[in-house]
Amino acid sequence: MEKFSFLVMSLFLSTAGITASADDAVTVLKTPAEYRKSVEAAHHARKGHVGVTRVSDATVALPWVENFDDESSFDAFTIIDANDDFCTWEYSDGVAQYCCIFADGPADDWLITPGFEMIGGKKYQISFRANSFDESSPEEFSAWLGTAPEAEAMTIEVVETTVVAQDNAIDFDVTVEIPEDGVYYLGFHCTTSSEDALNFDLDDICVKEGAVAAAPGAVTGFTVVPDPEGELRATVSFTTPVVATDGSALSSLVKVDIYRDDTNLIKTFDNPEPGTLLTYVDETPVNGDNRYTVIPYNEAGEGKASYFSLFVGEDVPNAPQNIVQKVDGTDIVISWEPDPVGWNNHYVNVAKMNYDIWETADGINLVEVAKGVSATSYRVEGRAEQGEQMQNTYVVRGNTGAGNGTRGYSNTIIVGQSKGLPYQESFAGKKLSSKWFKKSDDRNDEAALVDTDFDGDGGAIALAGHKPGCTIDFFSSKVWIKNEAKLQLSFWYISPADATLSVGLSKDFEDVKVITLEPTEEWKQMLVDLSEFTDNEYAQIIFRYQAGVEPCIIDNILLTATPLGINVIDSADEAGVVQCYGVDGRRVSDNSRGIVIERRSDGTYTKRAVR
Repeated sequence: MEKFSFLVMSLFLSTAGITASADDAVTVLKTPAEYRKSVEAAHHARKGHVGVTRVSDATVALPWVENFDDESSFDAFTIIDANDDFCTWEYSDGVAQYCCIFADGPADDWLITPGFEMIGGKKYQISFRANSFDESSPEEFSAWLGTAPEAEAMTIEVVETTVVAQDNAIDFDVTVEIPEDGVYYLGFHCTTSSEDALNFDLDDICVKEGAVAAAPGAVTGFTVVPDPEGELRATVSFTTPVVATDGSALSSLVKVDIYRDDTNLIKTFDNPEPGTLLTYVDETPVNGDNRYTVIPYNEAGEGKASYFSLFVGEDVPNAPQNIVQKVDGTDIVISWEPDPVGWNNHYVNVAKMNYDIWETADGINLVEVAKGVSATSYRVEGRAEQGEQMQNTYVVRGNTGAGNGTRGYSNTIIVGQSKGLPYQESFAGKKLSSKWFKKSDDRNDEAALVDTDFDGDGGAIALAGHKPGCTIDFFSSKVWIKNEAKLQLSFWYISPADATLSVGLSKDFEDVKVITLEPTEEWKQMLVDLSEFTDNEYAQIIFRYQAGVEPCIIDNILLTATPLGINVIDSADEAGVVQCYGVDGRRVSDNSRGIVIERRSDGTYTKRAVR
């Protein structure tokens, strides 16, 4: 995944063979998934965490259901931060959650329920729901039973090590036989090691005695279908069982109960025949997640429960698709497409959706641009050339009656007032005179200000990869070049033979023209005619380095509409000399003799002989 960073005023990073120090001002632009995780991390940073082991010896009677609707219920759980990294289970908005954001390494954290009196030789049915932050955030866990609220006591496997990677909750339903009488605890062990992980959520834990041998087995063909147009209605269907839990044939059923959210009995079918298709329309589900449980009964008692969870109603909007910002003159036009499928893959009424818009430079700090926009495009007047240059991304969120949707992120461009010609960067004194931007394969790819310079001003830029073959793109500020008759780029460079250095023009981090340079172990000047590209309003200089073992070094960069090869250019009488160069492009002192090229304060150049 590519990453962006920019250098402000000064940049000091360590490169191969170069001594430098880190610069705290360097910022990383994130991918949309990383943006979401950054926002979530900021949220968790404000919450305060249970970063220590906490043991509870509470016991509860069976059947036991915990849906975490009340935060105080979490006090009955044991929490074990086995790796002492102060990242562990916590209560969060109606779920038990392990947050991986601040973990330094693999998780080793236990969430252990209160104890239950269980009878040896008897079977118990254990069910719960689990989900990760999203599909790109895998979480690893296992579930166990043990005779004490301790990690070492967890010896009966309930759920083998499993990876969950989806935001919609998965229903787990397991039957376990207990070896001997005693108090048992149910433990959830999070062992997530992926750096992409974020949150792991548990909800709706249910522990109950399993059905006896002669009691009905589970219903078959259990489905729940929500209303396709988002109405609060769901159709529950199933076929009553024809066998008992021991596989023997059933002669009759006493009833079949349907529960919503484990404890809310919504329908009883009395005396249905075995093998009968039954249907019930639930007219009062909540707009959101609903968990249905179907339990058959006969004379022997309660049969095996079946579970089905789904979203009912109008879905929360998913992130808008194809969010694109484009420059139109000095304005920026943002456009997007609504996703007709919501966050939970269900119906969204696109016709009634409105949108909120923000801009951001880092994915965390959002500046409001507009709210309640009914169209699928928006013009931000004057923004393209307004203020200082910065990387800018637009964030768009759809809203419906079901709630605020997921934020989506546009492409990244540079906004702010363009620099004028001539544009020069010599890295004098190991400082930047304007903003430069870095895009690389890895955060460890580096751009460093060094004192191994060409022009004697004490500064140059070095590009180095964290390993040979990786690519670093180094972009200048944007420069206004519209309708210039000539455009020439001049610079000096060193590039090793086992690497490839290219140079050219880019616009909003997209290539306009890039050419490959010859390697050189000594300082070499390069002049590039870019006059054919001045139909663009603005552009950036781009250096692209496919790294070798050693870094490349670049110095004395000049983008001008007045090439240095001319003999004389008229200049205003009051314009003073800013810098002087020899005919080889090397900076010289004001009293240098011979042919001297003078850059004057009005942006022009004069070539003259000094005796």
